[in-house]
Amino acid sequence: MLKIALIAGEASGDMLAASLIAALKVSYNGPIELVGIGGTRMQAEGLKSWHKLETLSVMGYVEVIKSLPQLIKLRYQVLHQLLEYKPDIFIGVDAPDFNFFLEQRLKNHGIKTVHYISPTIWAWRYSRIHKIKKSTDLMLCIFPFEEAIYQKEQMAAKFIGHSMANEIEMDIDSAVYRNKLNLPLEQTLICVLSGSREREVKSLARVLINTCSLIKNKIPNCAFLFPFVTERTLQIMEQEFKLNKVDFTYHFLLNNTREALKSCDLVIAKSGTVSLEAALCKKPMLICYKVNRFTAWLLRKRITIKYVGQPNIIANREIVKEFLQDEATPKRLSQYIINLYHDKEQQAAMIKEFYALHQQLRSGAQVDGAQAILNLIQDGRQC
Repeated sequence: MLKIALIAGEASGDMLAASLIAALKVSYNGPIELVGIGGTRMQAEGLKSWHKLETLSVMGYVEVIKSLPQLIKLRYQVLHQLLEYKPDIFIGVDAPDFNFFLEQRLKNHGIKTVHYISPTIWAWRYSRIHKIKKSTDLMLCIFPFEEAIYQKEQMAAKFIGHSMANEIEMDIDSAVYRNKLNLPLEQTLICVLSGSREREVKSLARVLINTCSLIKNKIPNCAFLFPFVTERTLQIMEQEFKLNKVDFTYHFLLNNTREALKSCDLVIAKSGTVSLEAALCKKPMLICYKVNRFTAWLLRKRITIKYVGQPNIIANREIVKEFLQDEATPKRLSQYIINLYHDKEQQAAMIKEFYALHQQLRSGAQVDGAQAILNLIQDGRQC
């Protein structure tokens, strides 16, 4: 039996890892046992999760510092479990600080290691690549420019495309997904993506609620979709709705983010993987984000790229307007969405960019990734 251990650190990693697991089960001609840490999607593919995925979903310097004792305890506990289990291969999915620690120690014990989703070494702290070389046998890259960076440093890497680019159809019929979610066909639907982490939702909740209130007065017959990936983040937003006088039509959805995106007309997205998902769904949008002020100060000193939104990073120019920190105000966000709603030419231009982005990220994705992993296992067994 092939023994594979995987650890994902958040909802986007759970989604990517689940697709990779599915491809591995198709590509490998035999039984596979899967253990590690994952969410509902990975578990649905057969993963036995030793701990809750949410434990690793911490972002921001201040937030990480607060959770550090718990994270340190967890990673040593998981390391002990992995060394006792002795997998044929370990796959760390994102969560670089947690997974590279495990990968280096597992590699020292002769266990093959793979990291799926390169950290943003091209954005800040490029020197991390030397630590990555010591801990990781193979880097699976989701952006085309990343493979060359690793190969330049004589490290095995493979661009496999982004699984979302293969999963999401090129042309989307919004009416199909509105019917699926029982949403009115005649309304203008605006999808509001507040984040998969509790801290993200808490930091953006009031800004987004006030933004929707302003939009409601200017866009006729509109409604707002609020999709969530966990019950806890949904509950946080529900509490914020109770504390504020909400006067707009809204729908809360759990585990229906992609269907919500496909059914909507416009998107207000927090920065992260979900902004790329919205772009691949060809939805005119904006990107917003807020973090702790101390975290923001440190990031400004270290980041070497111009943009934070994934569509803009890949395009290397601003194809989606970004509203960060103090710029992410209800007045600015609402005015941009209102103007975008009325400007059909701008919408069309943005959608055209998203089609080009979609083509660029299409590849064998999970099939190529699964084969690269199986080849690495085979090479290790032959040594």
